[in-house]
Amino acid sequence: MYRLCKYLFFIGCLCRSSISFGAETVYPITVIDASNQAVTLKKMPTRVDSKSMFSDQVIMALLPLQNITSLSRLSKDATYSIIANKIPATLPLRDLNVERIIAEHPDLVLVASWSDSPKIAQLRAAGITVFVIKTVYSLKNIEKNILLVGKLVNQNTAAAALVETMQQKLKQQVIVPKQPLTAIEYTPWGASSNHNSTINTIISQAQLKNVIANTSGDKFGQVPIAKEQLLVLNPDVIIIPGVDSDGFKQQLLHDPALQTLTAIRDRRVISLPHSLRSTDSQYIADAIIYLNHKVYKPHAQSSIH
Repeated sequence: MYRLCKYLFFIGCLCRSSISFGAETVYPITVIDASNQAVTLKKMPTRVDSKSMFSDQVIMALLPLQNITSLSRLSKDATYSIIANKIPATLPLRDLNVERIIAEHPDLVLVASWSDSPKIAQLRAAGITVFVIKTVYSLKNIEKNILLVGKLVNQNTAAAALVETMQQKLKQQVIVPKQPLTAIEYTPWGASSNHNSTINTIISQAQLKNVIANTSGDKFGQVPIAKEQLLVLNPDVIIIPGVDSDGFKQQLLHDPALQTLTAIRDRRVISLPHSLRSTDSQYIADAIIYLNHKVYKPHAQSSIH
């Protein structure tokens, strides 16, 4: 109980000062995860299994390859994963396969809060240590998640460096306009994203004002948007998921019903690659800078790091 209280005090300090620590983790530690489960690590995990894009991207930056037993399959998909070209062919890629994980018996399995609960229960019943990471949307909470993973795997200094790099890149590279433009994400399926999403964080941190940030949506932050609503909102910028070659951008630019829109008139329809749109790790800084430069520095060559 003392150790649990001590760790909860540590988390409270972490919430108030983002990267002020770099000491080694003292094991054993007990941490309350996103499923409200008290997870105990008796020693530093040397065989870590990752089953979410967030944890894939973070542990690839924190751990040597020999300490990673597998990553999620999606991490090798270049369309959706910003680290696809950084994953060696020798590193196994698997979904939440209960039998395989039990057979390999890693020291720690990292999963997302949307992961299959019955499978998590099966793994825990088999004696596998599973830590559920809360899905978060704000920049500050993403930083806290990175630091938390660093704490679990005894890579506090490296995790703090990731957060510091994020903060420095944003401070040095984001263009702050005199008058921020308004923006909306608009998808091929006729939806947008409110404050309950990482895309809203990307938009706001890129010095844009999300015109539907405060509109009610579903549990994923999705808000249905009809063309009539789009005309009423009349944003300066429309952000679409994917790349220009998908065809959706040209469809919008030449839609007769949308020609009075400011974003269409000014040709400010910005394609945001899926690999940037979906990131909720340290790479969200790259997504923010990419969008910011596409809007406020449109003739510069944008890059993804």
